[in-house]
Amino acid sequence: MGKIRRKISLKNSKLTIGALLIYFGIGVLFLLIIGQFIKLMVFQTIDDEDLIARGQDKYAVSAVNEPERGEIVDREGNILAADMEAYRIAIITDENYPNHVSNPEETAALLAEVVDMKKEDIQKEIEENIKKGQFQMELGQAGRNISYNDKKFLEESEATGISFVPETRRFYPNGQFASHLIGFAELNDDIGALDGQLGFERIYNDLLKGEPGSVDYSQDVWGYIVPNSDNVKPPVDGHDVKLTIDSNIQLYLEDTLNDMEDHFEPEELIAVVADANTGEILASGQRPSFNPETREGFGNSWLNMLYEYSFEPGSTFKVFGLAAAIEEGVYDPDAVYTSGSMDVMDSTIYDWETEGWGDITYNEGMQYSSNVLMMILQDKVGSDKMLDYYEKFGFGQSTGSEFPTETTGQIAWGDELQQKTTSFGQTSTVTPIQLIQGMTALLNEGEMKKPYVVDEITDDAGEVVYDGKEETVRQVISPESAEKTVAEMNTLIDGSLDHNPQYKSDEYEVTGKSGTAQIYNPETGGYMDGEYQFFTSFLGYAPKDDPEVIVYYGIKLASENKSETWDNGVARGFNPLMERTLKYLEVSEADVSGDHDVIEIGDYRGQEIDALTDELNDTIDVKIVGNGTEITDHFPQDETLLPYDSLFVKTDGEPTLPDFKGLSKREALMLADFIGINITVEGEGYVNGQSQNAGTAVTEDTAVEITLSSNDPND
Repeated sequence: MGKIRRKISLKNSKLTIGALLIYFGIGVLFLLIIGQFIKLMVFQTIDDEDLIARGQDKYAVSAVNEPERGEIVDREGNILAADMEAYRIAIITDENYPNHVSNPEETAALLAEVVDMKKEDIQKEIEENIKKGQFQMELGQAGRNISYNDKKFLEESEATGISFVPETRRFYPNGQFASHLIGFAELNDDIGALDGQLGFERIYNDLLKGEPGSVDYSQDVWGYIVPNSDNVKPPVDGHDVKLTIDSNIQLYLEDTLNDMEDHFEPEELIAVVADANTGEILASGQRPSFNPETREGFGNSWLNMLYEYSFEPGSTFKVFGLAAAIEEGVYDPDAVYTSGSMDVMDSTIYDWETEGWGDITYNEGMQYSSNVLMMILQDKVGSDKMLDYYEKFGFGQSTGSEFPTETTGQIAWGDELQQKTTSFGQTSTVTPIQLIQGMTALLNEGEMKKPYVVDEITDDAGEVVYDGKEETVRQVISPESAEKTVAEMNTLIDGSLDHNPQYKSDEYEVTGKSGTAQIYNPETGGYMDGEYQFFTSFLGYAPKDDPEVIVYYGIKLASENKSETWDNGVARGFNPLMERTLKYLEVSEADVSGDHDVIEIGDYRGQEIDALTDELNDTIDVKIVGNGTEITDHFPQDETLLPYDSLFVKTDGEPTLPDFKGLSKREALMLADFIGINITVEGEGYVNGQSQNAGTAVTEDTAVEITLSSNDPND
């Protein structure tokens, strides 16, 4: 067989080489894919990106479950600070978006009814954003904290382009009310939650804010939750903080501060009410102050004057030197000295009446508030011992309050001149809370009580984690010396010289020590010497024989009606605050100096209602339930009432609503319980309105809304 030979053309040879190259390329690519697949299977990454994590990011959902910030309440549980739902306004200015601002003028006009901005300013900002082609805009602080009612108003209007972003705001229902104590919290955009900025809102921020929870789950490619993939961690709501503040007394205090501010236009005002027996702070306020709800006045003063304000107190300080002298046995109220002046080092120090009052007794010197007497007593006690007493009374030291920025003041004791001027309240500095603390020692048999303003703190389960209690700091002087000191202080108002009669009360025996201090001028290094440039104050207590309340009131640099601060001190503010507080607390000394006697309430059941009202002769406020003529029940029975107290009476007729007007909150609740009806109470103070008129028939479904105001019905 012959050999067959094939001839391969050049053209066919070239195609074969090209095909080989293609096959080779495909092979390399295949190997690369295999290699990448092996890498993916082994390391589960591509380009150093964790694919498991990427998948989890795509299909795993995590959301923060925000806690509710704890409430701040007064001693009766009334809300002082709480969370509230609010909204932030966003304005859509992109014309390509369906719901955008179509009429800037109309939208601006509507917004101006809700936010604190002028229509023209809002319109200008909207039009500028439209020109810039921005999608949306906001109105800054003015557009935040929008209430539900305002949101509803805007939604029901015909304006376009307005949207709302829900957020939580802090609500302060009483406005300018113990503002530097309570403080305020606001939304922190960095953390997306409320953050305490001042006062207790800041001090207890970590407790109030709670702990956020979370919701984690997986979803499939269609967005459905994968079964059994959810993990919920509930939030822990913040702790609640209950203060010793009484809202009624605080309202009285704020009212007097407003009146004093309007009348005198001073640089500063301070007022404090404390329980004389326990040291609890019942009310505290100052001017300048601010409204945490509206921020009006915010920034005028960051200083909490109760704890962070030190000043030269003037003659209110003299009672502590008096106590030291009595404890050392060197004070004889009947001893005689020469008033007027005393030479100290290279200076002559005068009584406020520079010529003095001649030769007078120590007691008369206390009534006149003699500087010379205090310097004599200090010499008798000895400077080292006197310094020790001032320190025992807590001056120059922190009271250990909740406020970390509490100042201590300073006892100036460098030379004899400083020591002598300290004896009558100049040169050395104190704080209002120190004066309150020191006074508790005098009124509690020498035992000094630590002032406190936090009653208790409870966690989200209602468990008490902090319980504020009465605490004795130390025994400063003996009970016998304290009794003698109080006896001397009780002559300072309505004493034999009738000094400071402006602080006398027609209904209570009030006493205390006035003070008029010169004010240091940092520009000159000396004291201000203008007319009536003083810090005027009064540290008082009542009732005189069994003190229950301490009130400290001070005013600095009045710019109007200046002479009144010299002639009458702070009586314009102190007197109504003290009297309203005592009435509200139902202190039993009311009208002891008047013509009225206490009224004995027996058992009037079965008697005619007209006979009872004639017998009481308008001295008791009788609240009648029912339209009958015969008394079937009454409260109280067989007790003693004071003039203008209330007596609740049921008659045999059809039960009808009484007139609640003039009752305190406590009395209103007692009357509702006596009738057997439900009431809701709005506000603090005394009843000035009710939702159903007196005389309306009472049924088992009767419910009445009661409104109160801070006005004293007996004024």
